[in-house]
Amino acid sequence: MSVLEQMMLWNCASIDIVDIRYECLQPYEQLEYTVSDDLFIVTAAGQARIHAEDASYDSESAPVVHVGKNMIHRLLASHEGYEFCLIQYKALLPPKQNLPVEISNPQETIRLFYSCYAAPAGAGALYQSMAKEMNRLWRNEHPLKRLEAKKQLYSFVHLILQEMERTDEAEGSTAEDPVTAAVEHMAAHYSEPLTVSDLAERLGTNPRQLQRGFKARYGHSPMEHLINIRLAKAKRLLEQSELPVAQIAEGVGYPDSYYFSRLFKKYSGLSPRSYRQAREKDSRQASDGCRISPSLTSQTYIVPAKEGGYHLKGSASQAFRALLSLTLLCTGGLTYAGGKIQVPHLRGMLQLERRPERIAVLDYQYADQLLALGVAPVGSVACSVETGGLPVDLAEPLNCMARLGTKEQPNLRVLAAMQPELIVCTSFHEGCYADLAAIAPTIMLDRNEDWRQSLFRLGELVGRQWRALEAIDAYNAKLDRLRRKLKDGGGSPIVALIRPRGSSIRLHTVRHRTARLLYEDLELAAPPLAGQQTGTSSLIPLNTLPELRADRLFVLTDDTNREQTRLYQQSPVWQSMNAVRCGQVSQVHTALWIGYYGPIAMNRVVDEIAEALL
Repeated sequence: MSVLEQMMLWNCASIDIVDIRYECLQPYEQLEYTVSDDLFIVTAAGQARIHAEDASYDSESAPVVHVGKNMIHRLLASHEGYEFCLIQYKALLPPKQNLPVEISNPQETIRLFYSCYAAPAGAGALYQSMAKEMNRLWRNEHPLKRLEAKKQLYSFVHLILQEMERTDEAEGSTAEDPVTAAVEHMAAHYSEPLTVSDLAERLGTNPRQLQRGFKARYGHSPMEHLINIRLAKAKRLLEQSELPVAQIAEGVGYPDSYYFSRLFKKYSGLSPRSYRQAREKDSRQASDGCRISPSLTSQTYIVPAKEGGYHLKGSASQAFRALLSLTLLCTGGLTYAGGKIQVPHLRGMLQLERRPERIAVLDYQYADQLLALGVAPVGSVACSVETGGLPVDLAEPLNCMARLGTKEQPNLRVLAAMQPELIVCTSFHEGCYADLAAIAPTIMLDRNEDWRQSLFRLGELVGRQWRALEAIDAYNAKLDRLRRKLKDGGGSPIVALIRPRGSSIRLHTVRHRTARLLYEDLELAAPPLAGQQTGTSSLIPLNTLPELRADRLFVLTDDTNREQTRLYQQSPVWQSMNAVRCGQVSQVHTALWIGYYGPIAMNRVVDEIAEALL
């Protein structure tokens, strides 16, 4: 495919988004259907084999796959399962005679435009971030938000074409100069972990020669050159998108957003947020003649007062952060029309006559969240591992609820007998969503969404958003106190979160929702292997555990793996780990740490982390 000619077609095409949504396949599950419109498949987590037309791709090396209209498309999930975003769109091209004259073979170029192809793997994290942002905007359904989603689609395609062009240039280069080859490789793979040794080995030279070559040509080292490439890309994203700083950091090769912010300020003189604000100010000044600029977001937060409710006294910084993180969410929250409540969710818009009181949850994390709001669900699915040892304020109410099966296999007969006014489910229940909706109004939430956002969604739905904000504020304040204590203690220990499973070890990566508490919220160092994986977890053999070089180890333990954990702990490999020799291993409750993902459980988790690390 000629990337240049594809760029020309995208420039003259008329594009409309049909739908954007997330899907999830269980381990080894297969999905096959005929595509009704052109679409991009963006890998979010796990791995799969993707087949379309005569092409076949591995999601790990092809993070984005384009599939043309009317093609038979087949996905086969790996043992990890597979989560992905579908961006479905219509592209209308002008008649052949009106295409750019530079296109030598219009018929073949058009065929390739609608064909199956894969985007280069170098910017995988950025593809994920942009897809997530497009999905958020599209789910809002407000015309301006959907227009912004369309704008983001063009940015998404721009990134793909840019990466394809760079890859073509790198592969087509015949230069024997290792410095030139290194620069081209950096430009094409800037988001991947790179070292001077890696580059030298790939290019058939040695690190010292590469260092001298860069110093002679550019006056700085190869790593400084890579930093400049990454930061230039980050600046463009700060200027041209509304992606969070953490997602931009990850997308340009820095999983640790705190380190990225320090590095950005060192080289540019401003923090990422200050840089973005300064560019926005320049943009406003340049468009003074325009009364309203749709590219600029509102900087005003309107918060009605409530007697005895959420307030700023004593926790201004924490409250401001909570409101700041939720402002975007609030704009896409409940709306009211004709006396009815409109509830946006992953499957569209649900209309309710009134606020629900009898709520059934098909993922136990929402039981935790509703209980924290003072609302007891009428029924909940049960956790698949033992739950003894949960906090009392969580365990006792759970014992009083109707059991609705498991999140993987909810008992619809018992659910219907409960006569709920609302059912809360996740993408786990895509296959039975129609059956659930026939029982009662049903909303589908993203189970990997930060619990603070889900809590606010539910709080708004039941009329207790102020209680949600109070819980978020208190939790953020607890995090702040612990983060300061850890920093005051000095050092930066490498912390790993693992769970023995079968004959392997499941390593939870920096993308896992609980592991993010360690690596993002508390700014602890992650093992390099936990930052290199594209999914939320990966299976590693026992003999690779020492490669984590972990100073502290949190081991998820329950009735399904207790014996396996005991056997592992007796092995010489386990005993050789630094964390084990120093007595820095904590066995923690699987259900508490990764199951009941809400303020009750997560506050206990923070307490356990503090006890272990302090």
